Order: sequence, then C-alpha cells, then structure tokens
Amino acid sequence: MKTDFRCINMSKLSILVMACALSLGTTCMQASVKIPPEDIKHAVRILKNIDTDQSKDWAISLLRKAADNDTLAYAMNTLGLAYMAGAGVEQDSAQAVAWLEKAGAHGYSEAYHNLGMMYKDGGGVAQNFAKAYDAFRRGAENGSVVCKYDEGFMLYKGLGCGQDYIRAARLFDDAISKIEHTPSMYMLGLCYRNGYGVPRDSARAGQLLDRAAMLSFGPAMEELRRSRPENYLGEMYGEDGVDAEAPAQMPEISAEVNDTSLIYGMHSGFIVMYDWSGKFVLGEKPVTMDIRRAGEGKAAGRMILAGDTVAFKADITADGRLLFSKGNVRLNERYNIGQKTNYRMDNAVLDVWKDKIFGRLNLYSLNLKEPERPMYIELSRISMHGNSVDADQRFTHIHATPNPFRHEFTATFELQEQCNAQVRIFDQAGRMVYTRSLGTMSAGKHDAAIAPQIKDGTYVLNIKAGKQILRAIIVKKGDAL
Repeated sequence: MKTDFRCINMSKLSILVMACALSLGTTCMQASVKIPPEDIKHAVRILKNIDTDQSKDWAISLLRKAADNDTLAYAMNTLGLAYMAGAGVEQDSAQAVAWLEKAGAHGYSEAYHNLGMMYKDGGGVAQNFAKAYDAFRRGAENGSVVCKYDEGFMLYKGLGCGQDYIRAARLFDDAISKIEHTPSMYMLGLCYRNGYGVPRDSARAGQLLDRAAMLSFGPAMEELRRSRPENYLGEMYGEDGVDAEAPAQMPEISAEVNDTSLIYGMHSGFIVMYDWSGKFVLGEKPVTMDIRRAGEGKAAGRMILAGDTVAFKADITADGRLLFSKGNVRLNERYNIGQKTNYRMDNAVLDVWKDKIFGRLNLYSLNLKEPERPMYIELSRISMHGNSVDADQRFTHIHATPNPFRHEFTATFELQEQCNAQVRIFDQAGRMVYTRSLGTMSAGKHDAAIAPQIKDGTYVLNIKAGKQILRAIIVKKGDAL
C-alpha cells in the first residue's frame, strides 16, 4: 500500500484535495530538532518504499524518538498515518487517532485533515461524520487551508453538522484567499453558479471554474461542459409554496401508518430529487415497487428505479419505516461522469394513507461513502397481489390515453384555478427531455394532445399549473397501437 505520510484522503474528489495539501505543510521542521531533519525525511521515504537501505522498524523507531523527545509534530503525524495504514507497525486505529490528535495539538494542523478523513471514510474506525466535522473544524481554526475546504464540504452537504451553504461558501472563499486551492475554487464556483449561499453570479462562477480548470482540476472541466446549473428546475417549480402532492421543497416526512399491511402490494409512482438543502428540485424519476410479506414485520420485493431492477429485503417498523437489509441500486450522478454511482438502500420513511404512500427514500453512496441527496417518493397502489386497483385511481388528477403510446397521447387533467400550465417530461435518469407551454387555462377539466419526440421508454409526465403539479407515469413504445 502506497501511503502519503503528510496527508491522506480516500474519497474521489478529496484525492485531488490531498495533492494540494502536499504543498502546504513544510512548517513541520520548525521545532527544536535533536534528530537531523534529513534522517526524518529518510525514515518517511523508507515507510513509503522509496528508499530500502533501512528497515521499517528502524524508521518507526527513529520517528517515535523524534516525537517523544523532540515533540516534533510532523513525526507525530507520520506515526499516526503509519498506524492507520499498518506501515512498519500493526494497524492500530487507537494509536493512529492518538498520534494525529497529538500532532494537531502541537501545531501540525494538517493532522486534523488526516484524522477527519479517518472518521469521514471509516478508515479503520467506525464512520462518524460528527467526529470528522469536528476534526476538520479544529484544523480550519488552526489555519489549515485543506481543513477549511473539508469543513466547507461537510457544511455544503450537511454531513455531521447542520447543512449551511452560506458558511460553506465563506470557508471556500477563505481557502482560496490563502492559496490557489483548486477544490475550493471549484466548490465556490458551484455556489455562485447555483446560488448556494451566495447570490447567483454566472460571471464569478465562470472565473472560478475557468481558473480551476486551467490548473487541471478535472471536476471544474466537467462542470464547464454543462449548459445549465444543477438546480435549473427549481425556477420552473417556482417558489409558490408546497403542494400536498408535489413538494416544491423537500417536505418533512413522519413515519405514520395505522396498519402496516397497507404497505404491501404493487405500487407505481415517482421520486423527486432535491439539492442538499432540500430547497431546489433537481429532477424526477419513475419508480415501481412490489412489496411482499416475508414474515412477521418483514418485507421483500423488487423496485424498478431509473430502469434498474433492484431486489430488496427490509424490516417494517410499527410506525412505518422500511429498514433495508438488502438492496443496491445504480443511478446516474451529475458529478460522476461516464458511469453510474452505486447506492445502498438504507431506509424509507413512509406516511401511508389508504392506497397512497408518501415518503423519503434514503440512499448511501458506496462510491463516495456518504448519504445521497434528499429524495421524496410518492406511490399509488395498483394491485394487492391479484386484486387490481382501478388504474384511474393511481393518479386521480391526470390520465394519459393511450398509454403506452406511439407518437401522441392525450393528457386529461383537472385544474383547481385559472393559471398558466406547462408540460414537462422526465426520463429515467431524472433529466427533462420535453417541455411545452399550454398557455393560460381555466379551472376545470382539460384534454391536451401531446406529441413528444422522445425515445422508447418509461417517463414521468409532469404538468405544472400554478400551485398544482400533476404527475403520471407514461410509456413511449414504437409499436404501440
């Protein structure tokens, strides 16, 4: 295992952060040194397998002497990383934490980054976002640029702390005021592009992303290729409050079900994805779930999400939670170009009422080792394993005929008030593939002929009309009659 003994990181984006941090910490040689600095550097090269003229036992012994006798923080940090990786010593998480804490207390602030990453990624210790955030915060307070980025990253996503775009943006800005820290440039560029924590400013966003791209930061290059910010759909949903059927923002969901048997059955519906704050809609995906009884308080079945069929097992709590013990799904991720991201299904919080299920689906990214963004799920029962439910009851305010369709279908729906209406269609990846204005429409029932030029597949039909957002699952099939 090849380990960098100044700064270690394990997530995809933070590997690039680590490369930046390597140029930071040459302050480690500032203490009164009894052991020549050349010997300490030589010991590090031994542990990194660069030099082979001495044993790793020799290197560990020399570093321990430097740390014990000279209170040299760099040696303490190196010993912490050695115990973390099991390089020259047996892997020992407790020793790793103790040495990294000691290094930070003696002024080597980058040790807090290494400590935080242990907790963030679960590197030899139980994953603990709160402890990771605390380590990053202490490093940032002691002047570590990479820890300022780390703390901002945790605040941006709300990992181990309250989600806060404003504080995150300030930390990213502070980091780049010290050096050209490309990950912080990139994240601050996203803040300005999306209007997260700062006023939306496409010119400022472009400057930051361009500079990070010029410094060969790959994620910035990818972002510059995208024509729209990630939350462009939020403006189309508007800021006119939360509709009971279609939340413009992620709603609070409380697990509530009078009879857990209502959870079982074949269900069809959609998932709405939000940004980390839950205030901006990012996309929609069609979903079906077949939930079957698998013993007392247990369920098994299949979920079809974004074209991926997932077999799952789960425990059902008395208040209406699905605690998944099996079930992984692969989804397209905006910031993971060219491949799908693997997610573990963690749990679903369900509010069940008759033949409707409202809830929150919580996924955990196996690639990034962190939770996915908030996801709202709404399902309507279409059968109770042999007993069909009238198809018109799935979506009581909108119906598509024919469905499946070949070229054109008619959407039948009812509006509560006179307003402007707009049709949107989302594919299985949550991307909007069709939009059309229906103009001003009166209250009452309407029929709208819609002929989208889209590929065969399953989609979410979405009609926004004032505060109403009406949805249905539609299927485009070339040989449909």
